[in-house]
Amino acid sequence: MEALLTAIVVWLSANYDLPASFEHPRIEFASAKVMSSRFYENIARQEHAGIVLNQPEVDVVSLYGTETKTIYLLEGWRGKTPGELSMLVHEMVHHLQNVGQLKFACAQEREKLAYKAQDGWLGLFGSDLMREFQIDPFSLLVKTNCFY
Repeated sequence: MEALLTAIVVWLSANYDLPASFEHPRIEFASAKVMSSRFYENIARQEHAGIVLNQPEVDVVSLYGTETKTIYLLEGWRGKTPGELSMLVHEMVHHLQNVGQLKFACAQEREKLAYKAQDGWLGLFGSDLMREFQIDPFSLLVKTNCFY
């Protein structure tokens, strides 16, 4: 996992102007129930909420805990597909934003780069957010902009 995280940091810093930090986050796997609970805790603290799919039968699939510097992945995650790896890329953006002490007007604003990098990663494998996660441009607009 350390080598994979290092490769992702290098790719993100080279392609998305993020600070390269090799202080890797902890990785934990959690049940859907725990992920959902952490998701709503993050919303209450106005932190990064996580990747929530546009499918009613699927809940939160990944999260980043700012205070604990931990990436939470849904139990069963194996990192064997570009889609699964893109979840890790998305959360690594949040980790680099956190350790780089980057500031944002709202929690949604930090999502812009995370989704852009995730889509860029998927593009390396001939896919995109719509094909892998059914995340359409309008949903991205809502998930990545401050509306206050």
